[in-house]
Amino acid sequence: MFACGYVHAQMIGKNEALIDFNDFKRIIKTESSYYQLSDYDFESHFDKIQKVILESDSIPVYYLAHEFEKIISQTIDRHAHVRMRNFDKSKYETLDNYLPFAVAPYEDKVLALMPIEKTNEYKFYIEHYPFIKSINGIDVKTFLDTYSYRTSTSPVRAKLEEDLRNFKNIGELYFRNNKILPDSLNIVFTDGENDKQLKMPLSRKKHHWVSLGSFRYSDIQYQMAMEEDFDFNSLDKWLSDSIAYIGIPHMISYERYPEFPAYLNSTIEKYRNSKALIIDLRGNGGGTRDILNTFSGYFIGKDQSPWVANVAYVRCDQSLNEDISSMQSRYLYNYHSSFLTNRDREAIDTFNETFKTEVNFDKEKFSSPFYMVLKSGCEPLDCPVYLLVNEECFSATSVFTSAFKGVENVTIVGVTTNGSSGRSQKYILDNSKIEIKLSTMLSFQRNGKTLDGNGTEPDMEIDKDMEQILGKRDSQLENLIELINRKN
Repeated sequence: MFACGYVHAQMIGKNEALIDFNDFKRIIKTESSYYQLSDYDFESHFDKIQKVILESDSIPVYYLAHEFEKIISQTIDRHAHVRMRNFDKSKYETLDNYLPFAVAPYEDKVLALMPIEKTNEYKFYIEHYPFIKSINGIDVKTFLDTYSYRTSTSPVRAKLEEDLRNFKNIGELYFRNNKILPDSLNIVFTDGENDKQLKMPLSRKKHHWVSLGSFRYSDIQYQMAMEEDFDFNSLDKWLSDSIAYIGIPHMISYERYPEFPAYLNSTIEKYRNSKALIIDLRGNGGGTRDILNTFSGYFIGKDQSPWVANVAYVRCDQSLNEDISSMQSRYLYNYHSSFLTNRDREAIDTFNETFKTEVNFDKEKFSSPFYMVLKSGCEPLDCPVYLLVNEECFSATSVFTSAFKGVENVTIVGVTTNGSSGRSQKYILDNSKIEIKLSTMLSFQRNGKTLDGNGTEPDMEIDKDMEQILGKRDSQLENLIELINRKN
């Protein structure tokens, strides 16, 4: 029932566990915006947990946390998580066990790689057998689908990328599944036709793969996310053939960086006459929506303004007709808001003539819709704009991408984003101190699809090739430059 190897597990009594379990059920049923959109058999899972609790004198807190997480993972809520607040990781030595190599996605396959010392490049871990075929006799995709359950409703491209981030932390992956970690793994490597099987000990060193061109682990993203000072001018540059480039590693807060809007305005003006402007968002994990209004003034043409970019509903089980501060910070307003003009409302009326959500939901449990309306500035750009995105684009970055999908002068290139836009709230269970984070808002793209679980598809797909995965060249950016030059 429980992984007996975890001898230092924090325990709570049966009655305390039942109280927290029932509280969790109440919270997810009444607060989660995405609970009712899933066809998963939640009640059977609830019954299974309750049966385990009733048959035990005490329950490991980790068991409750992991089971709650499995339940939440069956919704499309990309912001949701479960945390054990009093968890002492140092007591669980197996958590510091990792794969003896780095892993990276290539199409729908899993590469085993090793960093090349003193460079930013990688090589195949087993020279002639680059791909992983199976783990302990289980097909690698089946293994990931089973063990990396937290990604079960992620967009397809983001799912594999996230699965492999979980996979490299193999000790934690086994722990989250209430399994005892073996001392070694039987891994079959393959070239697609021929196989090589090895029994591999685990590593105490974590081996990272970092996608070339991604801001995910860059110093400047860390500085921006941690609100440290950095050089704004390091974000933009001229590329070849009069193509301009602006990198956005993090969705920056104007409150923390009040000079940033002026930098963006002057920089965009500097590149106004370029052949094309590339906005690189790869690896941007989100932040605030502050830069949306700045860029919209340049991206949206006069004939498309006002532009309804996002529609959202707040979980409330009653009708709300007033603005909510947390929605205002997302530039989302109800139809009668004083923040919207009559012209905005006319645009909303026209938009609603064809807008339909892809999923049905009980509108009695949600507010009336909130709208994000973007507008053209004094002089929109004439040069074409390309948003370069990947499967790591998350939260506010996904909103940014979807907001400009369909704008005449904007082309989205790369691969489908990770989606997510949920207005998250946290809840603490009294006895176990388990923290539950759930989204309380349904957020829809202009096409009626939720951001969560779908992401935003590019207008033109440009994927990483093997050279980019091995850190040799940024093929996505190079291929985009070639595409721009062919069109111009």
